[in-house]
Amino acid sequence: MKNKIIIASLISGMFLNTSCKKYLDVNKDPNNPTKISAASRLVGAITTSNGAALWRGTREVSGLVQYGTTKLLTGTNRNAEQWRFTASYFLWQNAYVYTMPNCVDVINLGEEEGSPYFVGAGKTLLAMNFGLLTDQYGSIVVDDYYDGKTQLNLLPKMQQQQEVYQRIDKLLDEAIVAFNSTTNATGLNASGGDIMFQGDVSKWKRFAWALKARYLNHLSKKGALYNPAKIIEACSNAFNADGMDAQFAYLSGGIQTDENPWYSWGGFVLTTTDPNNALYDPRYFAWSQFFVNMLSSFPVTNTTFQDPRISRIMQPAASDGQYRGLKAGAGLAGGQGLLANGQAGDATKTNGNDYGRFSNSGFYTKQTSPIPFITYSEIKLIEAEAKLRSNDVAGALAAYEEGVKANMRKLGVTATEINTYWTAQLADGLVAHFTNLTQGLSHIMRQKYITLCLNPETWVDMRRSDFSQAIYGPSLIRPLNLNTVVFDANNANQWIRGMVYETNEQTRNPGAVGDNSEKYRLLTPLWWDTN
Repeated sequence: MKNKIIIASLISGMFLNTSCKKYLDVNKDPNNPTKISAASRLVGAITTSNGAALWRGTREVSGLVQYGTTKLLTGTNRNAEQWRFTASYFLWQNAYVYTMPNCVDVINLGEEEGSPYFVGAGKTLLAMNFGLLTDQYGSIVVDDYYDGKTQLNLLPKMQQQQEVYQRIDKLLDEAIVAFNSTTNATGLNASGGDIMFQGDVSKWKRFAWALKARYLNHLSKKGALYNPAKIIEACSNAFNADGMDAQFAYLSGGIQTDENPWYSWGGFVLTTTDPNNALYDPRYFAWSQFFVNMLSSFPVTNTTFQDPRISRIMQPAASDGQYRGLKAGAGLAGGQGLLANGQAGDATKTNGNDYGRFSNSGFYTKQTSPIPFITYSEIKLIEAEAKLRSNDVAGALAAYEEGVKANMRKLGVTATEINTYWTAQLADGLVAHFTNLTQGLSHIMRQKYITLCLNPETWVDMRRSDFSQAIYGPSLIRPLNLNTVVFDANNANQWIRGMVYETNEQTRNPGAVGDNSEKYRLLTPLWWDTN
């Protein structure tokens, strides 16, 4: 390449700058471009929104909200399950450093290239990532974040959460306007990078509306700021049929990063070559009894009834074919957790074969299991909540029914099984329950817990519901071996309300972070979590 530069310079001098551009072009390597198009950046924005941000944001939260349970009582794997969160929780860095610059660059490139659809896609993904961050931390950096155009601010200010929510709503409004554009230079899937919707702009627009519905619905404690009519409007413009979910698809037959992390590369793969590996101490060894209860009893009455999805999500115990889960925070030695009616489970079940494994067990933890950002089922259950709070009982019931059945269809439940389950719910008093706000919310929130399996959105719902046993049932209790340095062992109503900011931010930008002690951060409710 050096020789080419010398030759080009000599020739350009000989011709007194004539045809200069033609000769200098010889140094441009078409296989190593200096600038990448928006079409080529979209796949990175989608991929990192999942693998770097959402996965990092849900890995420990899944223990906090009691989806998964660990096997041993020593080591770092059970920190999340026992609420030992510190500033080493890395969602902050993963989202700000590895994920969102991709989203911002897609926006900027879309503007430069005259392709507003990429602007819409970038703003939709950016809004989702801001939402993920603020729902875990509260105040976050928005206005002073990387914009791809000006010098990066190394001491950025943070916006309070109410202002962050306004920014998120504005980003989504702008995304919808971009998707409505009638002139667009390049299609979203021009380079095969739209791995979610294959260039279908209408689905991207519904994705943006779906996120609007989600974040508007978070404001249920904020009085007049909670607007059921706006939520219902957003739902009506969001996903409206099966197969429209915004989700990240994993592959089979590739490298480990092509596999669902709950299956393998997140530290869950079962091997016998390393005594410290997952066969002996996986991050999550089994599903919790609390989750088993959600799938084996009805809300309000806690009547025993097996949800057909249980066989699609988890495996029964090898020892006796029963579905059984561990106590949160107790390890394998603690035995079975509380049953749906609040009674103690079998404490003698301390053999690993008494529990179905977590990894590679069903729909959400297989090698090719997709990780959803937001789904049609969630939208219908959001609509059900908004209509219930609007005293539209019939409308709430109809949306609830579709939300439940949509998730069942997604998991491959047969029509016969769905009808049997629904008939049993009706017989258990479902319609009457929806005439009572708390009882109706019990149905909606428990179904959201099932349909949002392993998604941090579940933690938002639990905080909005104040971890109420009237909603989630008497088996929702704090874990054993609780972190009593932060949490009062005698206060059963004290739960985690937020996350500790990451060490890097605390060290480099202390003025913006403020009090980052575990006692303050974990116990202080976020803005939307206060009445």
